[in-house]
Amino acid sequence: MGKKKTERNIFGFDGSFINICDKIFDVMALGFLWILCSIPIVTIGASTSALYYAMVKCIKKGNGYIAREFFRSFRTNLAPGCFIWILVVAASFAMQLNIGILMKKTDSYVGLFFICVYALTSVWIIAFACYVFPALSRFDMSSGWLIKLAMYMTVRYFGTTIALLLILACAGAIIWRFPILVIFAPGPVIFLMSEFLERVLKKHEPDNREIVEDTEEENQDQGI
Repeated sequence: MGKKKTERNIFGFDGSFINICDKIFDVMALGFLWILCSIPIVTIGASTSALYYAMVKCIKKGNGYIAREFFRSFRTNLAPGCFIWILVVAASFAMQLNIGILMKKTDSYVGLFFICVYALTSVWIIAFACYVFPALSRFDMSSGWLIKLAMYMTVRYFGTTIALLLILACAGAIIWRFPILVIFAPGPVIFLMSEFLERVLKKHEPDNREIVEDTEEENQDQGI
């Protein structure tokens, strides 16, 4: 009897199995929304920010509806997301252009040194992008401050940076081997990356107690 009761709890409408299936479906659905909103290319930054926001709020915390939260974040962060994404693409293109020129024009050790420098810079830009768009979804600050914060996080949390790059490298290798998986990968990849990113982002959230104290001080200054 006990075993049957456990099976009903697991496979019933309120059971863990159904909840897990719902979570998997929502993760995949968010990935499809990301692909849809990334079609214009220039909107990839805003789409990535919206994907991360909805993933954490709806999947991790269980608040809200995935489509509503995704598009709310997408609209809010459209302009800064596009701006930062263009900067990322431009910087990456410049690094690849320099590498290509050096590989054709020089074969000296100096040229090899600068090729390595530009290659490492390209990897650093990818790592920077892993931080800046989740930060955009979380913090209300100017694009300049977001860029500075993401640069700091990339260096300060080096272990997390390595983990994020490994996740992207593994996902890229799998997609390279099985290209069809590109339409299923965005959701699970961001879900996995959020496990590491949330630990970093939470460290930079303002302390609620400090906000309350600052508000009380402002009210006292205004004589309220």
